Amino acid sequence: MRTRKIAMSKVTLFALALSLFMGAFVLKSQAQESKNYFVVVDFMKVKQGDEAKYVELEKEVWKPIHEERIKQGEIVGWVLYAIHYAGSDDEYNFVTAALFDDPAKLEHTFQVDMEKVHPGKDLDKAFAETLSSRELVRKQLLYRDDFVYPEGGPGDFKYIQVNFMKVKPGSGGAYVEHERKVWKPVHQALVDAGTRSGWSLWECVYPMGAGMPYDYVTVDYYADFSKLGAADVMGAFEKAHPGKMMNELTTETNQVRKQVKAELWEVIDSAWKQE
Repeated sequence: MRTRKIAMSKVTLFALALSLFMGAFVLKSQAQESKNYFVVVDFMKVKQGDEAKYVELEKEVWKPIHEERIKQGEIVGWVLYAIHYAGSDDEYNFVTAALFDDPAKLEHTFQVDMEKVHPGKDLDKAFAETLSSRELVRKQLLYRDDFVYPEGGPGDFKYIQVNFMKVKPGSGGAYVEHERKVWKPVHQALVDAGTRSGWSLWECVYPMGAGMPYDYVTVDYYADFSKLGAADVMGAFEKAHPGKMMNELTTETNQVRKQVKAELWEVIDSAWKQE
């Protein structure tokens, strides 16, 4: 039997791999939360009318491969997202994310016996269909700096709001510290209230530089669509910072970073390491 292994150099040709925020970026057991994580995000452009075919390929061809990667210990999770309110002029409309618990595992990815995963399947045809179903617009590696999840581990989520942040030059450390001291307790209060399933802060690793449109990403997790916009942010702020003025701390936040944009991503499918 001919063994097929996908090396790093072939990822851009074959893999609808890795996924969040990014949030993604949520694991399914409390034990895993003692670690920190890297996520590789693939941004995909699918032509209008080809969405169903693309999703079918992800579920039937690539999800079993990611499940084998999880079984082998290469990754701990994979998520397929659809981007809401994206049109033909937008850069991407689907995202995949793969979560790693060890940076050493990022060097050689997709060391999978493809024929073992799909015995008897015409893999050349599957690869060709994959390439024709979407364009891999770009890839990104991010590192999770911090998070808030419910007691007992991350809550189930169906939607995430991904917030893209541009930090002033030289202010990365100050920004992260500000998120931890000011806004993390607010997100904790929202999670405690049950209006959010979690929050996480991610730092862009590659590509990076002054020319990048954003440097950090925060992710708000929601169990279902009804939770969007339902959070009492002011009440959560007052609980987290009694006696302090929200507008003053918001002004301080805006002095170190600018929110470039926010996007709504829906979980279409996923696979996670089972403990």
